[in-house]
Amino acid sequence: MKNKEKKIKQKRVWTRVLLSLLVILIIIGGIAMYYLFNFAFARGGFSDQIKSRSNTEWYDTHTSQIWTQKTKDGQTLKAHYFTADQPTNKTVIVIHGYGGSARHMSTYIRMFHNDGYNVLAPDNRGFGDSTGHYIGYGWLDRIDVANWMKQINEYNPHGEIGMYGISMGAATVMYTLPLAPSNTKFAIADCGYSSINAELSHELHSIFHLPAFPILPIANWYSRILAKYDFMDANTNETLKHNNIPLFIIHGSADDFVPTKFAYQNYKNDAGKDKEIWIVRGADHAHSKETDPVQYNQKTAAFANKWFK
Repeated sequence: MKNKEKKIKQKRVWTRVLLSLLVILIIIGGIAMYYLFNFAFARGGFSDQIKSRSNTEWYDTHTSQIWTQKTKDGQTLKAHYFTADQPTNKTVIVIHGYGGSARHMSTYIRMFHNDGYNVLAPDNRGFGDSTGHYIGYGWLDRIDVANWMKQINEYNPHGEIGMYGISMGAATVMYTLPLAPSNTKFAIADCGYSSINAELSHELHSIFHLPAFPILPIANWYSRILAKYDFMDANTNETLKHNNIPLFIIHGSADDFVPTKFAYQNYKNDAGKDKEIWIVRGADHAHSKETDPVQYNQKTAAFANKWFK
C-alpha cells in the first residue's frame, strides 16, 4: 500500500515538473515570437537594416508641398506633392517599398515628373516622416493610399490618377486597386509579392532557415492584437480577381528577396484584360530600372501615356 502511495506521489511530482517545463517553454517561445514579430513588423526593426542605394539628389533639390492625412487609428501620415513643370490634370502616386520612404523614391518621382506628370509620394505608416509603430506591409497601407487618392481628387477634381509602386509598394498598389477611384487609369507594380504570408514564409526560410508553421500563425495573432490587422487576408488572388484597371507588372529575373514567381502569380491573378508583364533579365530585387534604365523609362512612359487621356 505504501509503495502504491509513493508511486502516486512520484507521478504527481513528475506531472507538475512536466507542466512547469511546458509553461516555461511556452513563455520562452512567446517571448522569442514577440521578438521575431517586432523584428519584422515594428519600426526600427529589420526595415531599418535595409540599406538603400538610391540617389536622392533630385528629391533633395526640388520643392514639394507637404500633404497630411490623419488616419482613423490616430496616425499622422505625410506625403510629398511635386507639381509638374507644365500644368496638367494627370497625377501619379508613387509608393515606396519596405525600408524606404518618399525620399528614397527620388529616381522614380523624377521619372514620372520628367514625363510631365504631377507626383504624390507618400511616406507609408512606420516610415519616413509618417508616424506608426507597426508596418502595414501594404495591407494597412491600401486604405491610406485610397485616402491619398481622395485628396488628389479634392485638389484636382477633374484629374486622372496613375499608380506606381515598388516591392512592398507594388503589393500596396495591387491591394489598393479594389478601393481606387473611378478616375484611376493605370497601375504599375514593380517586384511585388502576391501575399504577405507567402513573402514572410520565403524570408523565414531564406534568412532564418525556419519553417512557416507555427511561426506565421503566431505572428499573425500578434499582428491582429498589436498592429490591428490580419496579414493572412492580404492576397492578390482576392484583390485582383475583379480588377479592370490596366496593370503593368515588372520583376527582375534574379530577384531572390521577392522571388520572380510572384510576378507570374500576380499576372495570373489579375482578371483584367489590359495587363502586361516584363521580366527584366539579370535584375535583382528592386533594381530593374538600374539594370535596364532605357527600356524601363520607355516602357513605363508608354504604359502611362497609353491609359492617360
